[in-house]
Amino acid sequence: MLDYAQAKAAIEKDKEQRIQEHQIRIANRQRMHAMAGPAGLRTPLPLNLIAQGDSWFDYPLPFPGASDVIAHLRDVPKGPEILSLAHHGEAAESMLGVKKLHELLRELRDPQNGHFDAILFSGGGNDLAGDQFRLWVRDAVSAGSDPARGLLQPRVDGVLAVVRAAYEDLAQARDRIDASIPIFVHSYDFALPDGKGVCGAGPWLQPGLLDRGWEALADGQAIVRELLSQFSVLLDELQARHANFIHVKTQGTLGAGDWANELHPTPGGFARITQKFLEALRAWPSFQGRI
Repeated sequence: MLDYAQAKAAIEKDKEQRIQEHQIRIANRQRMHAMAGPAGLRTPLPLNLIAQGDSWFDYPLPFPGASDVIAHLRDVPKGPEILSLAHHGEAAESMLGVKKLHELLRELRDPQNGHFDAILFSGGGNDLAGDQFRLWVRDAVSAGSDPARGLLQPRVDGVLAVVRAAYEDLAQARDRIDASIPIFVHSYDFALPDGKGVCGAGPWLQPGLLDRGWEALADGQAIVRELLSQFSVLLDELQARHANFIHVKTQGTLGAGDWANELHPTPGGFARITQKFLEALRAWPSFQGRI
């Protein structure tokens, strides 16, 4: 088994390979495009996207075919070029710490990557619904067994403030490079706190609910829904505050059968989430006809 240092080195090596392969594809694409005749007659190039985030963008399980949002995006007709810096091995780290932000900015600035048409970002889910989820949940007795009062709102306000700060930093860092590059973010979906983990990881939600005295699945679902609904409102506020910041509305997309475990959709569920991203990308005026 790899120790921490070896695992970290393996992740960095994997990312370096992704970057090199992306740069080769971009160079080949630009060369072929230049050879395709007069500029006015050339077919528009596919989009060039950069992605950063959590396991919704880099799901590690080896399902047949695409198994996360980025993999599904690559499979669509006129699929974009995507440099994905999201790595499942970093999923437990903060959503946008110094390392991840600097990594994103470095690749945005590197001309060998080509001009990026958009940034895709997936973050906040681990902060809200990860192992620390129980910290945001009120004891059922003190809530009068009413799931509408199931959140410790001052604590939720605190963690949402941290999540907001990370998104604000992302938008401000983008602005320093090129404020016209749109950022597409999403609000996940209403996870099912049914106790399902994966490969020894999780569950992340049910233990905290049971610890606080919430035993009924319906009560747990209501509490999770309220927490994630507040996250969605936060993204709406950021969209109103920052130019070229797009909240992809993914909540309410998945049914009960679309969840592989408490925090991750099935491949089919990821495909449905990806469709929401596609709709948002295709609606962006300068992207029409390119994806």
